[in-house]
Amino acid sequence: MSNTASGLGSLESAVMAVLWAAGRPVSVREVVEGLADREPAYTTISTVLENLRRKGWVDRERTGRLWFYRALRDRASHAADRMHGALDDSGDPRVALLRFVDRMDPDDLDVLRGLLADIPRSEDP
Repeated sequence: MSNTASGLGSLESAVMAVLWAAGRPVSVREVVEGLADREPAYTTISTVLENLRRKGWVDRERTGRLWFYRALRDRASHAADRMHGALDDSGDPRVALLRFVDRMDPDDLDVLRGLLADIPRSEDP
């Protein structure tokens, strides 16, 4: 699934990755430095952060003359949303889940089994 299907563009996803990795509020300059491989302009990242704020992905607080941004959604929640989107887009969620599970690492399968075992089965009315 593409990043745009998750509600984030490529640069937005990269900015969120910097925020998630920081685990604390960061300045625009720190985000720019965290994206050094892309060499983004300060003004571009400032605009992206404001767009993410308007979309409800980040919050900001002012300290002195600087804005500091922090993620409002954690990375795991974002990944879960993307997985739900992939299932919705698959045309056949049952088949998509089967293929996904078939390709899972054995350790991840054990985690999934444990999680499923903890979920009570719903009773038929």
